[in-house]
Amino acid sequence: MKTIKSFLILSILGGSFLTADAQYYYGPPPPGPPPPRHREKQEKSDDEDSQPSGYFGITIGLAQPVGSFANTVGSGYSGYAMPGDNIDVSLGIPINYSNMGIALMYGSYANAFDANSYVANMQLNDQTKNYAPITGGIYNEGFLMAGLFVTYPVHRFSFDFKLLGGFAFCNLPEVDYGADYNTAGYYNYEWDNAASRTTGFAYGLGADMRYRFRRASLMIGVDYVGADPVINSEQTYTDPNGNITYTRLGGSIPISVISANIGVAYDIR
Repeated sequence: MKTIKSFLILSILGGSFLTADAQYYYGPPPPGPPPPRHREKQEKSDDEDSQPSGYFGITIGLAQPVGSFANTVGSGYSGYAMPGDNIDVSLGIPINYSNMGIALMYGSYANAFDANSYVANMQLNDQTKNYAPITGGIYNEGFLMAGLFVTYPVHRFSFDFKLLGGFAFCNLPEVDYGADYNTAGYYNYEWDNAASRTTGFAYGLGADMRYRFRRASLMIGVDYVGADPVINSEQTYTDPNGNITYTRLGGSIPISVISANIGVAYDIR
């Protein structure tokens, strides 16, 4: 009995000693609680925003002719392009997840021919007749180009710059005008510049800004496209006696357009 009592006393004293020593433990602190789930998701989103990305985009815009393409002086079969519209399909493919990549673009542009200004100039050059437009067509330009692009991500924004070269497929407008309208219901004089199709080397520069909503982005940009295709058309002239004369129209027709675009893009990583 005495032995059992002595064992119990020793056990109680030993447990008290261990408990007291545990209060003075100087080891490393335990790990803190994990971050809240919303903070972990935000940190992951910030990492994604900082990564450069490519894109597939579709935009529409206003196509403003510039330079000699917008010229409204002279009697030549060129220029006289009016403000129009365009639609672009573009692709930026990043190389090895870098800030650089391959750029591809197809753009379709439409600019009406300013037949009124054209005929007004004819009238200024010849006051002996009364000129008037009959029909005025539209410049339809298609640009198929490839090149390089560079992108700089800033949080949800991406700023893209591209340099392109390729081909222009141009439908030149029909320009038909006459002079001295008579009582028989037709013009004594008529000049008809036939519509034609031509191709040429094309080049382009562009700058875009994308704002990302998950994988899709709002895309806003400015593009400059240009070409210098050769004219391959013919003018038909009819005089008061019904005689018809054909004249070949040649030379080049500089085309240059600046467009402001807006659309959507899908991110490619």
